[in-house]
This record gives sequence, C-alpha cells and structure tokens, in this order.
Amino acid sequence: MNSDHFADDRLADAIASLPVVDLDPARAEEIRARSRAALGRHARSRSPWTAAAWPAWRRVLEPALVAGVSAAFLLEVVGRALSLEGF
Repeated sequence: MNSDHFADDRLADAIASLPVVDLDPARAEEIRARSRAALGRHARSRSPWTAAAWPAWRRVLEPALVAGVSAAFLLEVVGRALSLEGF
C-alpha cells in the first residue's frame, strides 16, 4: 500500500461526509434549459473547421512547409547520430 491509497481513502471519506441536497424539479429543469441554450449558442457561434474552406495556396503551401521542416529536422537528427558514431 502506498500513500496514494491513504489519500484516496481521505478523499472518499470527505466526499461521503458531504450533505445530500435535493433539487426542486422545476429549478433543475430551468438550469437544464439555460445550459442547453448556452451550449446551443456556443455551437452556432463556432464555424466548423475545414481545410476545404482555406484558399488553394494555403492548402498546398502549409503541408509542403511542414513536410520540409520535418525532413530538415530528421536529416539533422540522423546526421548528428552518425557523427556520434564516427561516420
């Protein structure tokens, strides 16, 4: 048994000692409605991200740039590894 088990036991005891609160069904429905409305507003305010919405030059340039930087990094890593081995 390690110290995490004791911390878990203390947390479980603390949670068990919390009072149980019953919520009025009308109040619960009001909170649910407000939450759903807020989530709906948030979902509508964010436009879906799609690469198809980008201009053509960006759809080509960005992957090519990422591939170039990745290839340069890989070549540098391989070169340093080979130099450490004496090649």
